[in-house]
Amino acid sequence: MRSKKIIALAMLMVSSNSWANMCPVNVENDVLLTPTGEVKVDKAQDKLRIDHDGRVYVNGKELDLTASQKKAVEKYQQQISGYIPTVVDFTDKGIAAANDFVSEIETSFDAQGSFDAVKIKIDEYGVTAKQKFYQGKDLILEQDFFKEVNTTWKQDFEVMIKSLDKEIFASVFNSLSTKMQEGELNFSELQQQFADAQTAMKSKMEEHRAEVKKEAQELCDSAKDIAEEEQDLHQLVPELQPYPVFTI
Repeated sequence: MRSKKIIALAMLMVSSNSWANMCPVNVENDVLLTPTGEVKVDKAQDKLRIDHDGRVYVNGKELDLTASQKKAVEKYQQQISGYIPTVVDFTDKGIAAANDFVSEIETSFDAQGSFDAVKIKIDEYGVTAKQKFYQGKDLILEQDFFKEVNTTWKQDFEVMIKSLDKEIFASVFNSLSTKMQEGELNFSELQQQFADAQTAMKSKMEEHRAEVKKEAQELCDSAKDIAEEEQDLHQLVPELQPYPVFTI
């Protein structure tokens, strides 16, 4: 059942795993973004907090910043505040693309509704994946996040794909069996439908591959920019050096 393998490959292609393999950036400490725009960096028992007005607190004590230091902190805060939601959006797009691929198979076999169980499983995985980005109401990018994408996330993804393989096989088999029983298909036509579906899926994968690669590269470039900005910030405000987030 080659269509199953196409779906599995497609889902791996649009997952964050693509990003993990192409970008040398690491997350050194947990960084949280609150709904009010505060940025918090957690390191063991120590904490750095930048409030929504750009004031900086180290372990609860406010730093007395110069005008140039405050300007640099505000720029860094804006970068972090914009970046974390972008990573979450990238994951959402991967899940949406997986659903899109399944819908393409569904359309190819003219079997609307036959793949609902598969879509439910993809949505369930999406919920699980997004939970990794939340700590209460705060968004969080955890320490070693990108390393985790290439290990734990990859393992979770492989488990999901094995489960989806079974669901996809059952959906295709049931749909085509019904059509054959009703006299809508003969064996040759069944083979042709499989071939047509495979061609359509490959074409769709190639279209999406370039888009995902471009977005992943943009995420990487943004992370590199923040890492460089962070180095400059730590030179300007030495008290922040023990609280790195992005490093190369």
